[in-house]
Amino acid sequence: MFDKEVFIRGKHAAYIRSLRDKAKVFERYLDAYILAPIIGFLYGRTAEPDKSSEDAANINVVQIISVSDTLKFIYRLIMLVDESIAKDPEVRINKAFKDDTDEEALNENMKIFNSYVLGGLEVLYEKFSEGCVTEDDFLDKVYEFVENFYADSCVSPEMLKGKVEEYIY
Repeated sequence: MFDKEVFIRGKHAAYIRSLRDKAKVFERYLDAYILAPIIGFLYGRTAEPDKSSEDAANINVVQIISVSDTLKFIYRLIMLVDESIAKDPEVRINKAFKDDTDEEALNENMKIFNSYVLGGLEVLYEKFSEGCVTEDDFLDKVYEFVENFYADSCVSPEMLKGKVEEYIY
């Protein structure tokens, strides 16, 4: 898990490239890959891989491995709290922690995780592409996004910690 090069294709490659190169929201594709599943989950947005073009953005394996602990944490958190996967907490706990050794189950779980990555890229692209021309426009959008996210979020760090501890203990 998180020990291979990541390939983002089609429109999502164009989105991640725009977020890095045009909007300058992210310094690296890796940074977008880390944040996108969280955004996708919180916005309830998933997406299927786009196969309409050969356009690609790759994140090399060295970068992925360097943040594999962070990615595993995000992966496990999504598996634990996503009730659309299963209503039964025991099933979600198994997906988060026990499916790592079952290649078929892990591949299925990674499809779920990556669907949130792609959905999150779509949300981020939409937020930072509309009405942005100058660098100041992009900065204003970043500020607005963070401010709105914080205001709309009913998830405090304490609440999140409590939810995680509820499933673990």
